[in-house]
Amino acid sequence: MKSIFNQKYQHRDLDAKLVLALERISHVFRILLWEQTKKYNLSPIQTQILIYIYHQPEFDRNITTLAQRLNITKPTVSDAVKSLEKKKLVFRIADKEDSRFFYLNLTSKGLELVKKIEGWGDRIKNNFKFISESDKSHLYENLLKLLISFEENGIINRNRICFTCRYFDVKKKNKNTLYFCQLLNLPLKTIELRVDCPEHELLTVNPK
Repeated sequence: MKSIFNQKYQHRDLDAKLVLALERISHVFRILLWEQTKKYNLSPIQTQILIYIYHQPEFDRNITTLAQRLNITKPTVSDAVKSLEKKKLVFRIADKEDSRFFYLNLTSKGLELVKKIEGWGDRIKNNFKFISESDKSHLYENLLKLLISFEENGIINRNRICFTCRYFDVKKKNKNTLYFCQLLNLPLKTIELRVDCPEHELLTVNPK
C-alpha cells in the first residue's frame, strides 16, 4: 500500500517526504501553542481568537469572519467566544446600524493577557535565521502556492492571498516572473506578497 506513513514508500517518493515533513512541523506548532497557553487555562482556539481580535480591524472581529480565518465552524467559534466572555477576556459591541450584529473587543484583562501569549510564534521565527534570504523567498512563494492548492481542493477556506486577488498580475520578462499589484500600481517582490491582505478582492476566475 502506498501510504506516506510507510517508511519504504517514503524513501522513494519526495512528495511523501514533503507531506511527512509538514506533518512534523504541524506538531511543533501544536506543542508550542499548548505550552504557551495551558498555564492561562486557555485552549489553542481561544488563544488564536484573542490574538486575532487584538490585531484585526473592528469590521473583521465577528463570529463569521473568525470562522473563515481559523477554518472552523461558526458554532465552534461561538462556543469559544462565550467561554472567553465568561473569563472576562472579551466583550461584544453592537453594530450601530444593526443591533443583531456585533463585534468583539478585548477587555483590559484580555489585552494584558494577549501581550503575554502572542509571542509563541517567535520561537519558530527564530529558526529561520539559519536559512538564506534567497531560500526563504523561494520557500515562502511555494508555501503560498501550496495554500492556494489547498483552497482549490476544498481543504481550507479562502485566504486573502495575493495570488487569488483581482488586483494581482503576473508578467514574464526574460524568463523571469514579475508580480504586480494593480491597486497599488507597484511591482511586488516575492517577499512583499501577502498571506492576508485587507484590500484583497477575490478573482471570479482562478489565476493560471
